[in-house]
Amino acid sequence: MSPERSGPVVTGHYDVRRGAAAYAPIVGSFGALSVPATIVLFTTAGSGDTTLVSLAAGLLVVAMIGSLTGSIALAAIGAEVDETANLPAAVMFVAVPVVVSLVSVLSAFATLAAIHLPTQKTLFAVIAGVGGLAGTYFTSFTVGDSWHPGPQDPAVREEWQGRQWISSRQIAYRQCGILAAVSSVLPVAGLVLRLCGVHAEPTETSVYGVVVTGLALAVFGTFLGVQRTMHPLNGDQRGVRRYEAYSTAFSSGLYTFAVLVLLP
Repeated sequence: MSPERSGPVVTGHYDVRRGAAAYAPIVGSFGALSVPATIVLFTTAGSGDTTLVSLAAGLLVVAMIGSLTGSIALAAIGAEVDETANLPAAVMFVAVPVVVSLVSVLSAFATLAAIHLPTQKTLFAVIAGVGGLAGTYFTSFTVGDSWHPGPQDPAVREEWQGRQWISSRQIAYRQCGILAAVSSVLPVAGLVLRLCGVHAEPTETSVYGVVVTGLALAVFGTFLGVQRTMHPLNGDQRGVRRYEAYSTAFSSGLYTFAVLVLLP
């Protein structure tokens, strides 16, 4: 006689380790996109606006650093043997340098467009903004499947889930949608301002500011992501916490907004 079922069987989940391993080479390719842009930049250095050349060069440096550190960190997450609860949070931190790299390389092309194709600069800026918006969304999406990793012993898991921000599939999906909507406000606001022609003229000071900010986000995002992969010695797994989810998603969105406002 078959056993009775108390409810529908919940099946299917996203394995963040496999996703991270597959994303690593894709993220690394962002740095490769910087090569043709750098070649064009070399030919422009002697004749273009020095501030715009500095902005393009700085963004390319940020893109290369972000793609390098992000791809290595994602590969490290992909090498994890057990699907522990700390991995989704680690992916969210590592997603920050990934989004920074994506936005930076697209913004570098937008800056080159302002030098060589000034009538199309708004279009290229919008492309950079859409890339940042997509990256912010994918960062938020990690919350949607953060409910599954954790202790698999039913007795331990029930008590453990009661202490977590994300304790069920339903809560995970709801919080994922809220986070995606809220964190998209800044990129969308930047896109609206660009389409309305509202932006600041870049200066050497603002160029240094956005480059330093991008590098800081890339380095600290990678560092915190790698630290988050460390397993607690007491065995009490730490799932995604609310402040981690919102800080990572908003960091990506804020950088996108800042770059959109700064682009010529």
